[in-house]
Amino acid sequence: MSNQQKTTGGCMCGEVRYEAIGEPLHIGYYHCHSCRHHTGAPAAAVVVFETDKVCFTQGDRSIYNSSPGIGRGFCGQCGTTLTWEGRGSISLQIGTLDDPNNHVPTLHWYYEERIPWFEVASDLPRLKD
Repeated sequence: MSNQQKTTGGCMCGEVRYEAIGEPLHIGYYHCHSCRHHTGAPAAAVVVFETDKVCFTQGDRSIYNSSPGIGRGFCGQCGTTLTWEGRGSISLQIGTLDDPNNHVPTLHWYYEERIPWFEVASDLPRLKD
């Protein structure tokens, strides 16, 4: 596994740390209403990995079950939004990565739910889900 790309990150206070091994499935912006509420931002910038490629190396994240089969991870100590988890994948918030410069978004999800005044990387594909 030493030959594979490793992505690391964690929460603001350092209580929770994670790492992901290998290439991500996707990197992009989520514009859906629930992701905006979870992050408190006009869009959630995430890097998506298969669930079995991510492990939490320090501390335990808290999980809010926002809908059937979907969990949203956060640090119970400092409150940092960390993950969206479900359907065989984990989306890590790009802002929690140790080196976010290595993960440039390439698409938008739920673009039709965007806040109209917020526009980012306007030339990227817009997907419904």
